[in-house]
Amino acid sequence: MVGAEIRRYASDRRGQALNVFLGIAGGALGSLAETLLLPTIVLTFFVGQLTDSYVVVGLVPAVGVGCWLLARIPATIFVAPQRRKLPWAIGAALVRAASTALLAAVCFRATEGAEPQLLRSFFICYVAYSLASGFTGVPIAYVVAKAIPHDARPFFFRQRTVWSGVMGLVAGLVLVQLLGEAGPRFPRDYALLFLAATVCQTATAFFIATLREPIRISDSQRGSLNSVLGSLPQAIADANFRRFLSFRVLFAVASLSDPFLVIFAASELALPASYVGAYVMALVGGMLASSPLWLSVERRSGYRGVLQLSALIRLVAPLLALMLPFLAQSDFYQENVTSDTVLPVLFSLAFVAIGVSLGGQSRASTTYLSEIAPGRRRESFGSITNGALAVSAMAPLLGGWIVERRDYPALFIAAILIGLLAVFVSGALTDTHVRTRPTATAWRLRRAMPSTTADRRRP
Repeated sequence: MVGAEIRRYASDRRGQALNVFLGIAGGALGSLAETLLLPTIVLTFFVGQLTDSYVVVGLVPAVGVGCWLLARIPATIFVAPQRRKLPWAIGAALVRAASTALLAAVCFRATEGAEPQLLRSFFICYVAYSLASGFTGVPIAYVVAKAIPHDARPFFFRQRTVWSGVMGLVAGLVLVQLLGEAGPRFPRDYALLFLAATVCQTATAFFIATLREPIRISDSQRGSLNSVLGSLPQAIADANFRRFLSFRVLFAVASLSDPFLVIFAASELALPASYVGAYVMALVGGMLASSPLWLSVERRSGYRGVLQLSALIRLVAPLLALMLPFLAQSDFYQENVTSDTVLPVLFSLAFVAIGVSLGGQSRASTTYLSEIAPGRRRESFGSITNGALAVSAMAPLLGGWIVERRDYPALFIAAILIGLLAVFVSGALTDTHVRTRPTATAWRLRRAMPSTTADRRRP
């Protein structure tokens, strides 16, 4: 009996090696599908062609982020006690693929003048897609913690990040072809886009299903729901956490103008839809290219410095959108610029800045929160942060209301002011960075210091 258990345990260990490559492939294809359906660029542009209401356009990222965060609550409650987490991940991944498949079918069958029905069908499918995406993240995290060996995790996460970035650039190229002038007419172009996302989601579900979940390898212990709820008052009373939470909420609200940038480019700057793919590539490229920058800032100033610089770079997008119309109409621009690609390239820098900022924020937020949170309160800190971010996800609705009541400049000015406030609040974040001197420098300083009391008194 003991020998049989040893053989089964060894079999679980052997399956972990294959899990590394299956996980990388599934993560890369999942990133391709998510980038094809990027809410702040691709889906807002889709909804913008179905309605004239900017509030409805702002509802797209609000629904996506809000449903994603809310779905994690029941996922944690129901999945955590289960011995096997993989079936939950497979089921949620299939629901996600079915949602995009249904949306593709609706777009293929859409007729001219059926915009209200298509808009209603989109939101129904998108709510299901967002809920399934948020739910599947919880069991996947458990499975990865059990299925990927500790010594292989650096390689796993590094390769998954690299290939996810590559797939993001591929998604941009696909969007350039589908949404360009040579591509199909609306809504058939988006029908093909949703079909491509469905294929990627189905392939992701397949790779998830082929993962081997070790049953005899225990996953990391997490606090119960009652313990998390019981420690919420202490978490709220923590001054360090309140500063971080204020910063994260302001940082999230400062993005209220992001979903409208692509519509602003088409309506105000007269840039064609073919540049939507270029905007996606600019955002993904900004995230990838910024990794050395954030690594350097992290080493010099810690995660607090990364968050501060991320908030500062966040201001570039609304500033650029606010200035470009005046630049394009100036006499200097009209007389000296003859190429039609200059304005799209300049506007793409806004998405590069967003990508760089998001890269820093995603790199530093979770780690900084774990640094300021006592071990017994980390889950409470994370739960409160997710709840606050779910509420902050409604900020684009406010952005749409500002555009309808005022205009685009008022929206960009509001985003700039909130972003500046986030920068100021980031200065109050607790500094958790431990500064160390290089060995050679420390040795020279030690040699230069007096070693005895007599040396100190010696003139």
